[in-house]
Amino acid sequence: MMPNFLIVGAAKSGTTSLYHYLSQHPDIFMPMWKELSFFSRDPFGPLHKVKKPEYYYKVFAKARNQSAVGEASTSYLYDESAPRQIKKLLGTIKIIIVLRNPVDMAYSLYNHQVRREGETLNTFESALAAEDNRRKNITFRKKSYGWHANYYYYHRGLYFKQVKRYLEAFGKNNVLILLFDELMCNSAAVAQKAFRFLGVNDAFMPIIKVHNPAGKILNIPRFWEDSGLFQKTISFVFSENLIKKIPHLLRNIGRKPPPPINPATAHKLAERFYYDICRLEKLIDKDLSSWKINTISDRVLQ
Repeated sequence: MMPNFLIVGAAKSGTTSLYHYLSQHPDIFMPMWKELSFFSRDPFGPLHKVKKPEYYYKVFAKARNQSAVGEASTSYLYDESAPRQIKKLLGTIKIIIVLRNPVDMAYSLYNHQVRREGETLNTFESALAAEDNRRKNITFRKKSYGWHANYYYYHRGLYFKQVKRYLEAFGKNNVLILLFDELMCNSAAVAQKAFRFLGVNDAFMPIIKVHNPAGKILNIPRFWEDSGLFQKTISFVFSENLIKKIPHLLRNIGRKPPPPINPATAHKLAERFYYDICRLEKLIDKDLSSWKINTISDRVLQ
């Protein structure tokens, strides 16, 4: 049995919650590990990706009579080669994309990298300023902890081309695009929409709770209740990656939850995202006006 659907992103946009909601459905199989990243062909990561086909196939051997079989890896949306690799092996399958206001996503991703990965720049503003040089630096790509693309906070939010690749590869009828705000405000309805898209009984009601919430340095309850995360961590402990992460873990001792984004930074970043949002709006036929509020461009057009 191989996947007939994938959740491909975006990062920090509620995909972990959606993954858990879908996993509860009796007619849906998803592996206990999220972020398998098998179809990401980047030689520099992600860190925990499944590299060998036989290991990827083995993950789905536990599927039984479920009609929907899938996995969730947020690297697939940003990785330019992923849609081609997916279609080459799996054919025309169902694709689910969750999108979040790119300003909020970028700041959330930065804070995630500060808390749990290897971000060493002390301010979001300095990380944004360093992004272009980081993307050009082959040494950074090789040595950054986790995956170098997780440090590209602005470019990860340029959704238009990322989404367009999937629409072109799989067709509009096979791509379900959800919005983070809808998922947070009405999780059950969004889960049922995903059930209908996958062709399973939408009367099923999953247990609704927020998974992988932002702002926590170490989420102990999630660690113990998520067997996939537990097993991934065990394999991490007995690998050379632990040595790389020890200094970062020590820096996080006593770290307080992040403050809200600086309004001036949010404003400048919203301006940078504005035209990409406008193109995305037309592409996916969704009202994204809330993502453009208070930008100069938006006021000029009003």
